[in-house]
Amino acid sequence: MNQCTHLNDLLKAEIPLIKRHLSRHKWFQHIPDDNSAMADFIERYGFIFREVYCGYVCVDRDKCELAKDYITK
Repeated sequence: MNQCTHLNDLLKAEIPLIKRHLSRHKWFQHIPDDNSAMADFIERYGFIFREVYCGYVCVDRDKCELAKDYITK
């Protein structure tokens, strides 16, 4: 499989975590509005969400071509 079919699942896991930390991220990064802060948060830390989800959580990770770089050997 070379196309992710679990992006919706990744977003369901990612959104509550971003919302939980957004106010502190805004303060630390001096970002006044939520939308800009959310975009910045994803740009800075999105790779971590993907690595955790694709490498440890996704049910299709063993047969996914995209996840192979995230799976701990």
